[in-house]
Amino acid sequence: MLWIYLALIAYFLDAIVFAFDKFLLMVPLPHPLPYAFYATILSVFVIVLLPFGVVHLPPSPLYLAVAFSSGLFFFLALIYLYKSIKAIDVLEATPAVGAIAALGTFFLSVFVLREHISGSELIAFFLLVAGAFIMSYFHLKTRIIIYMLLAGIFFGVSSVALKYIFNLSSFIDGLFWSRLGSVISALVVLVHPSARRQIFNSFGAAPPGSKFLFGLNKVLAAAGFLVLYYAIKLGSVVFVSALQGLQYVFILIIGIFVAKKLPMLFERHLHERPARKIIATALIVIGFFLLVF
Repeated sequence: MLWIYLALIAYFLDAIVFAFDKFLLMVPLPHPLPYAFYATILSVFVIVLLPFGVVHLPPSPLYLAVAFSSGLFFFLALIYLYKSIKAIDVLEATPAVGAIAALGTFFLSVFVLREHISGSELIAFFLLVAGAFIMSYFHLKTRIIIYMLLAGIFFGVSSVALKYIFNLSSFIDGLFWSRLGSVISALVVLVHPSARRQIFNSFGAAPPGSKFLFGLNKVLAAAGFLVLYYAIKLGSVVFVSALQGLQYVFILIIGIFVAKKLPMLFERHLHERPARKIIATALIVIGFFLLVF
């Protein structure tokens, strides 16, 4: 059951990262595409894994295709996630995206990975997903709903593809080839002139303090993803994805502590629909303990 606690740590780190993401997307780095590009391109540092067991000759074409697909869909998911966060709020967008991702992961895992889920596990799964959905707010524009649907579906596909290659290789190999796929996907975007201008102009116009905060935030994000991916390697990708509901509970707790200092981020949303937040939190916590015990 180590993977459950690893997922718990990873989602706590991700909650901190998403709080920073909301701040950076509101002020210094206003465009989601450049933000997703630079967040992804930092994955190039996976080359440091080469001396630690990565297969130096490329594996089979199928393995590479699945690994690169995981990286590609992860990059696309980031773009639409950041579009959602920028358009509404981290407390409204990320729970819905996470719930959609968990459902997508569930169906893909059952039909593609042939993962077996027992009755009590199924109850825990739906409690976690229901809590995430209730935490969200759905009186939104169609455009934003599409952003969240695409982000959730792409995250689900990326996670299942990642679990597939982890089943075929070591953790380091799977991490290396999937992250390399993300980097290549981000670099391909530079072929488009307007996207290239937007990416370079956005980062160049950002103040030095924002660049430093962005870099620090992405280091923290990398640590969270490493722990999360190891949890996926060890355990069930369905429940690692479903446990993302805990991330929103952590975001809510962070919001309570920083709302007074950063009211533009959380204060309005902390005071709205308190009953829904309490019910959602209760469902997520019950689902977590049911899964653990």
